Amino acid sequence: MTEERRTRWWQRRSATSPDEGPAPAFDLVRRGYSREQVDAHLALPPEQRPRPAAFDLVRIGYDRAQVDAALRDGAAGSAG
Repeated sequence: MTEERRTRWWQRRSATSPDEGPAPAFDLVRRGYSREQVDAHLALPPEQRPRPAAFDLVRIGYDRAQVDAALRDGAAGSAG
């Protein structure tokens, strides 16, 4: 299985898993930010979020560019 196909398989499986709740607000990529850390960060009220935000890189995680852009634009307040 190619890496691209494996990533697409993972995205479909993650988005449809009933015990994980709604699909993630960000794309899943092969090398991205830890989903647990990003979700925990976004669960905090905006005034309590640490600045600058720092997340671990993991094998399958949220797209770094999308997360960075959302945090920079302030649009991540409703994501999660």
